[in-house]
Amino acid sequence: MGGYGRGQLNPRSDIDLLFLFDQVQKGDPITRTVLHTLWDLRFEVGYSTRSISDCVQAGQEDIESLTAMLESRLLVGDTALHAKFVQTMASQFTGRRAQSFVQQKIQERLQRTSRSSVQLQEPNVKENPGGLRDAHTAGWILMARRNKLAPEGFLHERLLSKRTYASYVEALGYLLRVRNELHFHTGKKHDVLEHDLQPLIAAGLGYEDTDHEMGVEKFMRDYYTHARTVNHWTDLVCEKLSTTSVANRALDLIVRRPLDDGAILSHTQIQLPKRRSKFFEQDPHRLLSLFLDAQRFGARINHTAQQAIRDNLHLIDDKLRASPRAAQIFLEILRAPADVAITLRRMHDLGVLGAYIPEFDGLTCLVQYNLYHIYSADEHTLVTIRNLEELGRRVDLPADLRPLRRLLNDISHPELLYIALLMHDVGKARRGKDHSFEGAHMSRSFLERIGLPEPQIESVEFLVRHHLNMSHISQRRDLGDDEMITEFAKQFRTVDDLQMLCLLTYADLSGVTKTAWSAWKGQLLWDLFMKTFKVLSGDQDRDNQDIAREEAFPQILEELDGRYEPEAVEQHVRSLPLRYVQTVSGDEVASHMDLVGKLDDAGVAVSFAESGAFSEVTVCTRDLPYRLSQICGVLATNDLNIFSAQAYTKDDGIVIDTFQVTCPDGASKVESRRRARVRSQLAKVLDGETEIRELFEKHQARWSRKQRIVTRVPTEVVVDNDISDQFTVIDVFARDEVGLLYRMTECLSDLDLDIGTARISTQADRAIDAFYVRDKTNGKVADAESIDEIRAKLLEKLADT
Repeated sequence: MGGYGRGQLNPRSDIDLLFLFDQVQKGDPITRTVLHTLWDLRFEVGYSTRSISDCVQAGQEDIESLTAMLESRLLVGDTALHAKFVQTMASQFTGRRAQSFVQQKIQERLQRTSRSSVQLQEPNVKENPGGLRDAHTAGWILMARRNKLAPEGFLHERLLSKRTYASYVEALGYLLRVRNELHFHTGKKHDVLEHDLQPLIAAGLGYEDTDHEMGVEKFMRDYYTHARTVNHWTDLVCEKLSTTSVANRALDLIVRRPLDDGAILSHTQIQLPKRRSKFFEQDPHRLLSLFLDAQRFGARINHTAQQAIRDNLHLIDDKLRASPRAAQIFLEILRAPADVAITLRRMHDLGVLGAYIPEFDGLTCLVQYNLYHIYSADEHTLVTIRNLEELGRRVDLPADLRPLRRLLNDISHPELLYIALLMHDVGKARRGKDHSFEGAHMSRSFLERIGLPEPQIESVEFLVRHHLNMSHISQRRDLGDDEMITEFAKQFRTVDDLQMLCLLTYADLSGVTKTAWSAWKGQLLWDLFMKTFKVLSGDQDRDNQDIAREEAFPQILEELDGRYEPEAVEQHVRSLPLRYVQTVSGDEVASHMDLVGKLDDAGVAVSFAESGAFSEVTVCTRDLPYRLSQICGVLATNDLNIFSAQAYTKDDGIVIDTFQVTCPDGASKVESRRRARVRSQLAKVLDGETEIRELFEKHQARWSRKQRIVTRVPTEVVVDNDISDQFTVIDVFARDEVGLLYRMTECLSDLDLDIGTARISTQADRAIDAFYVRDKTNGKVADAESIDEIRAKLLEKLADT
């Protein structure tokens, strides 16, 4: 039964056996001998001993048992008894019982796949959308409705054409081979294609690296392609055989309305007319207009029309791509008040989007082998569009996103923003080149083809070319540097472009991973937007930072709610850089003032706070050489992973450093024992009682023994004297590891550099850190020899990470 019954048993899957008798006898020697032999061979065996009437009763009581018995195969024994069993079980699927079974299986599939995607970074080959379980579900429904075995039954029952049947069988075979490799490599029933397993599976299946693409990336592209095939045809089979579709077909015969393009709106579906043999040949624009119909009426394109669309994709040629009428239909879809994202997804699933925009087609199932992108490139793009659309429609919108919603409502041409999102990553299909510049170039090609006015083309081209800029600047640069803000603002022609780039940045970030966007990053992005907006609108007094402080001060006092006297708060705020007052809340100010007050009795004060997916550790102490590296070292020796940090120094030399951290298992909460250890070690290290290097090296051996996912992240050091008027800025790109920040800050202290500001950020397995430093003379590092030494020492320090 089950996978063994289907003849699709993978190496480490369970063997499900049914010992079938006319009348069950206890202690049957045959059953005992077979089971003990299999157990001695270390097979995982699930078994039952039943009569046919027992099987019927078990199926009525438990749908899982009934499902398993659908796929029986006689191994040995009485063929007549087996035939009677098959006939009896088939008789269970009549009338309402069959309808109930089908609906349960469809509902199970919806629950299993509703919060997942075909193109996740680490897919479950069995359970994710497009996985083997989808194929099983389609087969069970086929058995229940038509008493036919899959996959041949799909062809015999004309549910799939010969061509689509062949692609379905090929895809199913591919998934089974992938699962075989997973079981061989792990030595157990393991169905998740985890990041570190993917290269091994790729090699096992014969994939090799080329100059332009890694073997693992080619493998994952093929996997996603086949999974999409299984997902699509499972959708189609479920729709054709579901009981609700039978009921809807009855309504469709009654509620029918012809549409302008010749299609039929029938209750819940867009259908083709009865005489449809050359429906698309007569007017290829219908390959686009059917999606506009579905969007306008909140309907689905039915399975027959979907199949016809797939069969006629060749009609989307250069002539249609350059057609003003086709462009009008496409732009109407983008200008619609609702369902833009779902319509584009439908177009992509049926191959229309890539056929109409070949520049986008290169993203289909495109994989970047890193931990940062959890989706393939095409899936990421569609998620960004969904996130932008939800920004304007969500009822439960978080407070930190409300300013962005106001921006979205002010956009005069939202279709340009959707196009920019569609095109923002298309340059990635051209491997080895700057994807932002390549994408801008490819965008112009598409926009000229559909006849957009030149100013709109320039806007989209600008958005694609600069789509990473606001994210990079807001997270890696000192937003209190007015000169940098002024320079950044020069690239914008209009405030509209600034608004759209801000929204695109949000959509892009939030579409990468569930944790790539945070309220903190949102605040940084909004601060950058507002500062740039003031420059563009001429409302900036760059020489008076006190004005900016005074603007933020009332809000801080309101949040403090009388916990501190206004004079004390003002004194605290004025002693810190402008970016402090612009990025911290009233609660954080109160916490920091509490910590400063405790320094009279101790050399260091530490607080811990939970903040969503991470914890915040704030350390307050007096500034001395190596302070930041000592703090980072203590956090590292306690297995706390630092993925972002903010460092502030008061005029009186007191430092307030805040670190966003997670525990080794990814948990956000730092348990009390670890908190106590951090406090104790910090006190000893900062007091000179314990040497941080000894403490760090003691723990380093333990880290090296831990199994890690090792990805190819090149280490790069960039030293820049143009970004800031007062500091030399050092950008470091490296693979993220526990202790990385300690190594970097220690190295900078060894070079007698004073770290004025540190901007720490992490993209999954990649650390992207910026340090604003001065030399011993309190000035920039000006000479080339010293700059070369900084670069060389950092690269040497990080060579072993």
